Amino acid sequence: MDNKHPLVMALRNLTHDLRLFIELSFQETDAAWEEWLRLILKEGEIKCWEKKGCSKKDCPAYFNTDIRCWLVAGTMCGGKPQGEFAVKYRSCTECEVYQEAVFKDPVTETYEHVVTLIHSLKSTQDKLKVMAVRDPLTGVYNRNFFNETIANEINRTKRYGEKFSIVIIDIDNFKQVNDDYGHLIGDWILRECALILGKSIRSSDLLVRFGGDEFLVVTLETDLSECQALISRVNENLLNWNRDHIDPDYGLSVSIGCSIFEQGKDLMEVISEADSRMYTNKLKQQACVK
Repeated sequence: MDNKHPLVMALRNLTHDLRLFIELSFQETDAAWEEWLRLILKEGEIKCWEKKGCSKKDCPAYFNTDIRCWLVAGTMCGGKPQGEFAVKYRSCTECEVYQEAVFKDPVTETYEHVVTLIHSLKSTQDKLKVMAVRDPLTGVYNRNFFNETIANEINRTKRYGEKFSIVIIDIDNFKQVNDDYGHLIGDWILRECALILGKSIRSSDLLVRFGGDEFLVVTLETDLSECQALISRVNENLLNWNRDHIDPDYGLSVSIGCSIFEQGKDLMEVISEADSRMYTNKLKQQACVK
């Protein structure tokens, strides 16, 4: 068959794009994925907003550079968000936009099915990455992620002589909440506490669910004064939360302890020191209540 035959050229393009995807996938970065999507786009593909006469500017597919709208999550087809592409894909295949773009010829159809399969694999990979580093209940980072990233901060501290702080936050009387109100309320309290802490930290800080009712914050390039500032922000946000959720039988409170990691110190020593200060704080609060 002639090398310039349309079928041969189409298969060659498919092979090239697959090889390119494999090479970029080794990088495992969002930038590499976006680069692959950009390179495989073809001029003249069907644009859903033009085909449908759509003006829903809040739709993620509206003027999206990745004009395969059936692969875009949250499109506004039918006037409401359609969710993840894996969920909406079946209905998308019945849409004239998809059919006109895909069912041109067997090679184009095969090509688009391969692109869809790759997109599905990438979506699954992204979900697995999130599951590996995020706590499923609160959405904050988990202990596995902390263990992976803290080594980098320790190395940077040793190399450049910088400091970072470890802050331990423990929810007061959490066992009593579970016993008195049930685990569903306990889970809600954990999520609310995570939101409060998320509002209190800086964008450069790392928030981790460290244990059952215990959170940990890593604050970079800080000293004890910044730790105190963080504690003040947490207490202020807790006060606001309790004002909005008035309950005569329960008020959300936490106990906090912090310690500084600097050259010559061991990580477990710093965590233990922060933990000890947190328990000292808890005992003082209990004494005040009595």
